[in-house]
Amino acid sequence: MQLQKSLLTATLLLAVSSLTVANAAPPAAITTDQFKVLLQVDSVCAIETGAAADINLGAIGAGEAQLVPGSVTGTTTITTRCSVGSSAIIALTPVSGNTDGTGVLLGGVAGAEKVKYQLTSTAGLAGTAWGNTGANRVTTAAATNYATPITTTVYATVTDTADVKPGAYEDTVTINITL
Repeated sequence: MQLQKSLLTATLLLAVSSLTVANAAPPAAITTDQFKVLLQVDSVCAIETGAAADINLGAIGAGEAQLVPGSVTGTTTITTRCSVGSSAIIALTPVSGNTDGTGVLLGGVAGAEKVKYQLTSTAGLAGTAWGNTGANRVTTAAATNYATPITTTVYATVTDTADVKPGAYEDTVTINITL
């Protein structure tokens, strides 16, 4: 008997709650909402196209570079543009692949004769070597805005006697930048 009473009570409660839900007012219409507009801005640094001119070390008599070590020097600039607050890490790699910024100008007989040089971030052989690993890379100042270019000077200095066959000597240096 007790079980029948409990079942009857449960049935009655279920019926009453169903009527209450059925007679409830409909939800109010939503009249406002919102959404977000999203943009991801990534840090970027780029070399300006054609910004690095060739370094022309001029002309010298064969063997004369030994008279004043480091006296044959030339420069160029690398111009970069970076996003606000970003700095470019500039790595230089001569064709020889030396990571410390030492390069070799090739020329003379069959392009096999060599004149050694050093890339630096400051003038002369006492300057900081500029290559493509660790402390041999150069970091630019932080950009104040992308529209303002950052100019960095590269120095190339002959490091040996240049006592070779007369003619044109050259090398190619690759510039890589990272953030």
